[in-house]
Amino acid sequence: MNIQENAEFYLVEADYDKAPIKQYREHGYDSKWDFFMALRNVGERWRGRVGECIEERHGFRKLRFHDTPGGKPDEEWIADFLLVRTEMPEYIREALKPVDPVEQELDEAFGFDT
Repeated sequence: MNIQENAEFYLVEADYDKAPIKQYREHGYDSKWDFFMALRNVGERWRGRVGECIEERHGFRKLRFHDTPGGKPDEEWIADFLLVRTEMPEYIREALKPVDPVEQELDEAFGFDT
């Protein structure tokens, strides 16, 4: 797992009440409805997941989500108003802990995944 040293983590809350719906044109949409539906699609896809912020630009953050099957992280640009800053998830903290070489050797000897 490749985590930046001072990584910030964000929960995708997708609270549409915080969305600047009246500014839909500034976000590149022709109608309020199109903007709302685009936000809803983002919410349906990412809501409840915690991502590591790897870039930020113009009110958006590029988040890397490590909770994916197969270990290959997902990345997505998400608007700041859909995010809430949070702590590093426990599963990442556990993965970053140093591995005891004796324990690792025993795990390998007995066929446990390390």
